[in-house]
Amino acid sequence: MKYSNSPKNEKQFDKSVLEKVNYCIDILNIEKGDKINKNIDKLVVQYATTDILKAYGRHIVAMKIVAELCASVGINYNRSELYDFLTLTAQAIMVEQTRANQIVLKIYRDIMENYQNFNDSLKLNYPRIIVDVLAIIHTGEDTNHQRVGVNAIEEYYQSRKVKASHLDSTPMDTEGAVTTTASAKDMYISPRENAKDQQLIAALIQITGRKHTSIKDSLTNLSGSDIKRISNLCTNYTKIKRYYKLVDSKEFRHELEKELDRQLTYNQIQRVVMSIKKVRKYIEDLLDKKFVPHESHGINHTKHNLEYGYQLMGLIERSRRR
Repeated sequence: MKYSNSPKNEKQFDKSVLEKVNYCIDILNIEKGDKINKNIDKLVVQYATTDILKAYGRHIVAMKIVAELCASVGINYNRSELYDFLTLTAQAIMVEQTRANQIVLKIYRDIMENYQNFNDSLKLNYPRIIVDVLAIIHTGEDTNHQRVGVNAIEEYYQSRKVKASHLDSTPMDTEGAVTTTASAKDMYISPRENAKDQQLIAALIQITGRKHTSIKDSLTNLSGSDIKRISNLCTNYTKIKRYYKLVDSKEFRHELEKELDRQLTYNQIQRVVMSIKKVRKYIEDLLDKKFVPHESHGINHTKHNLEYGYQLMGLIERSRRR
C-alpha cells in the first residue's frame, strides 16, 4: 500500500502523534535534516491511523515511527542511546507488572553485557525489536499483529535478535568467507530449539551456506569443546570480518595489539593472519570432522595451529590439558 503526504491523507491521522514523535526525537537527540523530516511525514501517515492507534496507543505508535525512522536512514544506536530508547519506550507500560518489569530489566542487562557483540544489522534493527517486545507486553501482540503469550516473550525476543543479526551480512571473499546462498527455507529455525542453539545455527547458515538440517546433524556429532569453539567464533564473527579487511594492511598489527593491549611476536602475527584467512575452512572442517588426530600424540597439527591463532586474538579459550 502506498502513502502520500497529500492533505487528504493528512486528515486520516491524529496530529498529536506527530507532536509525540517530534518530542521523542528531541529526547533521543536525533539530528533532523531533509531526509529525516521527509521520512517522518511518510511514517506518520502510514502508522498514525485510527485503527493502529486504537490497537497500540499513541506512545507505542510514536516509538514505532521513531524505530522505523532510524532504520530507514541507517542510524545505529550506541549502548547509551539504546538505554534511552528502551527507557522512553517503556513509559507506555509503567504499571505494576512483575513479569513485564523482569523482561525490561533483562533487555537492559542484555544491552549492557552484550552490546559489543551486536553486529551493525542488529544495532540498526534493535529499536524495532524493543518496540515489538514492549507492544507485546502492553497489548499481547507485536506491531505486525503477531500474538505472543507472556511466557513466550523471551523466546520471541531472542528469535528476533537472531533474525536481525543476519538481515544484512557483509560477505568476505576467500576461505574466511560468508556465503550468501542460504534461502529462506534454509534459514528456518524451529521454535523448539532454545535461543542459544537458534543463534548458533543461524550464524553457521550464514557463514557456511549450508542447510539447517545439515548443520544440526553436524553439531550433534561434535564434542562439547568443539561446539564451544565454533560458538565463540560465531559470536566474534563481526570482529573477525573487521580483522579480515585489515589483515593484509600495515594497520592490522597496530589495531590487533591495541585491542589486546599487548605486543605479539612476528611468528605470532603470522599464526594470527593464517587463522583469520582460514576461519571458514576451520569451521567447515570441524563440522565435517576432518581434523583426524595423529596416532602418536592425539592432536591434529592443522587444527592446533589454527586454534592457537584464535587463542592469541582472544576469540576462543585455551584448551585445558588434563
